[in-house]
Parts: sequence; C-alpha cells; structure tokens
Amino acid sequence: MRAIFINAVDRKVEEVQINNELEAFYSKIGCEIIQILHLGRTLLIVDEEGRLRDWKVGFRIGQGEGIAGNALLVGEDHDAEDFADCRLPVELIAEMTHFLDLEKTPLPPPAFGFAAITDLSPASIEKARAEALRDLEQHR
Repeated sequence: MRAIFINAVDRKVEEVQINNELEAFYSKIGCEIIQILHLGRTLLIVDEEGRLRDWKVGFRIGQGEGIAGNALLVGEDHDAEDFADCRLPVELIAEMTHFLDLEKTPLPPPAFGFAAITDLSPASIEKARAEALRDLEQHR
C-alpha cells in the first residue's frame, strides 16, 4: 500500500510501500499502539502514547496540533472499512510539514476529562460527553 511516512527522527517526508497490517504500522512508526486522526479523506496514523513517551522530536502539519514522534498518512476505503493508498502528493505534505524539537519546545501534556456512563442510550452518552468536557475545562 502507498503511504507517506513523516519521519520526525530524520526530519524527512517520503513515500513508502507498506503492508496493510498493524504490525507494519507499529514497526514503521516506532510504537506499540496507534491512534488514527481523520484529515478529510486522508488518515494520519500516529503513536497513541506519543505525548506520554519520551519522544525528542515531532512535527506539525500546517497550523495543526503538534504530534510527538513519527507518523504515516494513508487513504481510507469506506466500502471495505480499511486503509487504502494515500493519494496525496508527497511534495505537498513535505511543504506543509514543520518538524519540532520537543526538547526545546515540549508539547503540552495530554488532557483528559472524566465522566461515568450509566447506560449506552444516546441521552446518557451525550450527558457523559458534556460532563467530560466540563471536567476537562476545570483541569486545564
């Protein structure tokens, strides 16, 4: 599968061919668990624990939020509910990527909001979401 590898360690953005398997993503990014961020029709696969680990480097795409560590950009196959080839030009992503030295300018620590869900009804989920957002705001 065609992907774009954002290599924060070597400060490079490059096209790669990668197997569409979790183990291949873990190995390439250098992590044990991934998080998927939706960027329109493109998915950014990052280290789920990036801000909790001791990454010394990271990146930002455009004016977006800083990401700790490396990442992969892939496409999304909605019909198969799976990853697909990334169709973006690697040159565009390279131009938009700003590498970060996290030792000089650390990212803010992750923030969490807590709420209890009593049942999985839509009303209960919305109530818990609002409660978690309030909790998050109180601890910022």
